[in-house]
Amino acid sequence: MSTYLTLEQWLGEQAVPLVFVGFALLMGILLLYFSALSRRAALVRDRSGKTEDTFAEYLAGYGFNPEIARATYRYLQDVQQVAFPIVPKDDLDRDLGLDDTDLKRTIRDLLAETGRENLPGLLESPLVTVVDLVRYIQASPRRVAMPRRRMA
Repeated sequence: MSTYLTLEQWLGEQAVPLVFVGFALLMGILLLYFSALSRRAALVRDRSGKTEDTFAEYLAGYGFNPEIARATYRYLQDVQQVAFPIVPKDDLDRDLGLDDTDLKRTIRDLLAETGRENLPGLLESPLVTVVDLVRYIQASPRRVAMPRRRMA
């Protein structure tokens, strides 16, 4: 004896498993969200004494230009809206949330702000940390203003 299920009967049988799957997905998303909030709060708490000045002073001790370090810190805080104090070892992607497009924009803007020129061949390894970004900006040559010729 064969029985044919109607669409309503089939949906009725699938409702309970679908509710469980939906609930599990929702709980997973909530867990990730609260984990991210907790991590951000821990970063703010652990870095309570870190400022733009301490960032620049730390990098100056390793031979970095303090003005470039300050400009990078300010840019990441103001334009990229990083909501916690930045340290040189921060990962640009994982810690600061910068994707490829954000990183290209950051490089372009910082080079323009510091009066430096973009040389695509200068970068031989990917930029991973904030100190890599500062190193790249500092290694870029300064823009040279060419005197204009006068036409007679």
